[in-house]
Amino acid sequence: MDASSGAREESALGLRSLTIILGFILLGLVLLMATGHAGTLVVLAPHPDDAEASCGGLIANAVAAGDTVFILTMTGGELGVWGRSPAEARTIREAEARNAAAVLGAQVLFFGGMDGSLAVDTSATNRLLNILEGLHPSVVVAPWPLDVHPDHQATGLLAWRVVHDRSTTFDLYFYETSNSPHTKSAHFVPTEYIDITSVLRLKQTALSQQVSQHPEEWWPMYEAMALVHGYAADVQYAEAYVRARTSSGMGGRAMGTSRTLPIVR
Repeated sequence: MDASSGAREESALGLRSLTIILGFILLGLVLLMATGHAGTLVVLAPHPDDAEASCGGLIANAVAAGDTVFILTMTGGELGVWGRSPAEARTIREAEARNAAAVLGAQVLFFGGMDGSLAVDTSATNRLLNILEGLHPSVVVAPWPLDVHPDHQATGLLAWRVVHDRSTTFDLYFYETSNSPHTKSAHFVPTEYIDITSVLRLKQTALSQQVSQHPEEWWPMYEAMALVHGYAADVQYAEAYVRARTSSGMGGRAMGTSRTLPIVR
């Protein structure tokens, strides 16, 4: 083989290698365009059933879009199983939480708080901050702080405190829960709606895994809420959320206030 033939063969080999590399790059771009930008959603749930009840549709939609979803359960629901000790109830409800998360394709984590005694203090705030820093969420959703249940209030307030830390970059949204006999949180006025029409039954199936809580007795209330929010959003069923507006004086991430509305051209 002469020198020129060897050079041509080496050049051809290089071109084939480059073609293969470019092919993989193109495939990656095609997949990225097809699936969109995958992010991480963290749902803060005061008790093991709150994530599915209030955010099951959002979770299902996020998973279908390719996002990673973590359900961070703040307490073990230790007071929520009649006739069982706190330790027994926690074991039962943690298992139910894992089953429910699996239905939706989410992962479940446990914060370690005690049912009915979740505190809003520096220790809990720092612990939540550290956990969220490790998860790198794009979006965090938490209960509306003016909920009627103290654990729901505490979870919302902890999220509100953490989002103002200068190290955080996620967007925070609040969701509504329903607690008999109260069926509406104070001053909860949605800013965002999520269409859950196609995943409503999947949400119901996930919630049905919370057997100890007898969701068949109170699911109709959540379905009615989804119907009302759907009417407001011009879809059949929807979940509603409030976007948190952070202050430039705390955290340095002010939500911009425009002088005009965007002009559609």
